[in-house]
Amino acid sequence: MEADLKKLEFEGIRRLLEKLCATPYGADAARNLAPAPSVAAARQLQQAIGAARLGLESGEGPVLPELPDIRAALRQAATPGAALSGAALRNLHRVLRVGKELRPFVERRPLLLPAGAARLDGAAELIGRIDAQLLPNGAVREDASPELRALHGELKTAREGVQRDLASHLRSDGAKAHWAGQRLCLHLPDGFREEIRGVRRGAGPGGHGFLVEPMELVAGNNRLEKLAGSVEQHNQALLRALTDEVRGHLEALQQLVDSLTWLDLAVAGAQLSIHLQAQPAELVDDPILVLEGARHPQLILAHAEGHGPEPRPLNVRIDAECPILVVTGPNTGGKSVSLKTVGLLTVMAHCGLHLPVSGRAVVGNFQRVFVDMGDPQSVAFALSTFSGHVEVLKRLLEAADDHTLILLDELGTGTDPEEGAALAMAVLDHLARRGVRGMVTTHLTPIKAFAEAHAGLQNASMRFDHQRLEPTYELQIGVAGQSLGLLVAEKRGLPSDLVAQARTYLEQLHSGGA
Repeated sequence: MEADLKKLEFEGIRRLLEKLCATPYGADAARNLAPAPSVAAARQLQQAIGAARLGLESGEGPVLPELPDIRAALRQAATPGAALSGAALRNLHRVLRVGKELRPFVERRPLLLPAGAARLDGAAELIGRIDAQLLPNGAVREDASPELRALHGELKTAREGVQRDLASHLRSDGAKAHWAGQRLCLHLPDGFREEIRGVRRGAGPGGHGFLVEPMELVAGNNRLEKLAGSVEQHNQALLRALTDEVRGHLEALQQLVDSLTWLDLAVAGAQLSIHLQAQPAELVDDPILVLEGARHPQLILAHAEGHGPEPRPLNVRIDAECPILVVTGPNTGGKSVSLKTVGLLTVMAHCGLHLPVSGRAVVGNFQRVFVDMGDPQSVAFALSTFSGHVEVLKRLLEAADDHTLILLDELGTGTDPEEGAALAMAVLDHLARRGVRGMVTTHLTPIKAFAEAHAGLQNASMRFDHQRLEPTYELQIGVAGQSLGLLVAEKRGLPSDLVAQARTYLEQLHSGGA
C-alpha cells in the first residue's frame, strides 16, 4: 500500500498536514497518515475536521498551543521506582492544563472527539499536586514538605555562617568569594602573595587564578554539603512520589495524548480544507467514485503561491455502468494528472480528509488502491521498464476484486506495440470480469476499439482544442481520443519538414506500405 501511496505523491499531503499541526503528537500522526481501516473510521475524522472548520471559520477555535512531548516521560514513569525530573513533570503539567482547558469547547462540539471530552482531563488532579510541590521552572519548592522547609532553613543559616567566616579574607587585594558547589572558597589571582592557611581547590573560573578554601571554613562547608545532600535526597523522594502518582494515571494520560493527537490532526485537516476550499465526500460501501469539479491539491496550492496555471476541474464517474475508464489523448493533455488526481482524492477520502471539489464527491469503500505509474524499472534487480510493469500487474491480478480501484498509466507500453496491446486487452478483460473499478491511460489504438466493444470498459479522452492546437485538460466520457503525437511534436518545435516526412511514413504504415 505504501508503494501505491508514494506513486500518488501522498507524501506531499502528509507534509502539508504536518506543517499545520501545532503539537508533536499531531505532527507524528500526519507523517504516518494512511487510509482508515473502515468507512466508519474515515467518517469520524471527516466529521471532526468539519466541526473544527466550523469553529475556525466562526473564530471560536479550537486553537492548540505548542506543547512539549511527554510520551518519553510516560514510558519512563511506567517503571516502578522511577523519578521523573522536575522539568518533565512541569511539561506533563502543561499538557494536563491544555487538556482541561479544551474540554468545555469539545463538549459543545462532540463530533470533534468521538472518544468523548472526558478523556481530556481524566488525570486533571495531578495539576494541583504538581503545582503544590514544583515551581514553574521545575525546581522543588522549599516548602514542599515540613522536612524540606526545616532543611532549607538550616541550609540558609549555615550558608550565612560561612559567608561571615570568609568576610575577613575578602579584604585581601584581589580576593573574591566563589562557590565551588556547596563549598565557599576564595578566588585568588595568579601571583597572589599573601599566605592563607587552607586547601587548594583547583583553578578559578575560566582557568583564571586559583581557588583556596580557608581552614576556618572547612567545617562549615562540610555541614553545608551534608545539608545540601539531605535536601537533594528529599527532593528525589518527592519527585519519586510524584512519579508514582503519574504511574497511577498512565491510562488517563495516554488517553489525553491520544485525544490531543486526534484534535491536532482534525484542526490541521480543517485548515487544509479551508486552504483548498474543500468539502467532505459522501463515503459509501458500494464501489463507486463520483468527482465533480475535482482539482489536484498540490496544483491548487502551487497556483495560489504564483507557481503554475490554475488547475482545470475534472469530472469523473466510475460505477457499475462505467467500471473501468480507458483514457486516451495527447501526451500533454493531462491524462497522468487526471489519474493522479483521482487516486489522490480517493486516498484522501479514505483517510477522512476533505476533497477539493466544486460539486458532488462520492467515494466508495475501495479496500485496495493499486497504482502503476511512472517507470518501475530497477537496476538493483535487473528489471527493465516492461518487466517492472509486469511485476506490478502480477501483484494486481493476484489480489484485485470488486472493491479494488486500479490506476494504470500507459498500460501495454514498454514492449512491441501489438504484443503490448494484446496483453493490455487480456488484463482489462480479466479485471472487468472481476468487477474491478478503475482508470487506465493508453496510446495504443487497438485498446480503444477493444474498450468500445467491451461492456465492462468505457472510452474517455482528454479534450483537445484543434483551433488553438492545445489541450483543454478536460476529460470527456464516452469518446476515444487521438494521441496527436505529430501535432504535439510540431507545436513543441520539431522542424516542419521532419514532421511532414513523418506524416508520409504514417500514411504508408496505415496503407500497409514500407
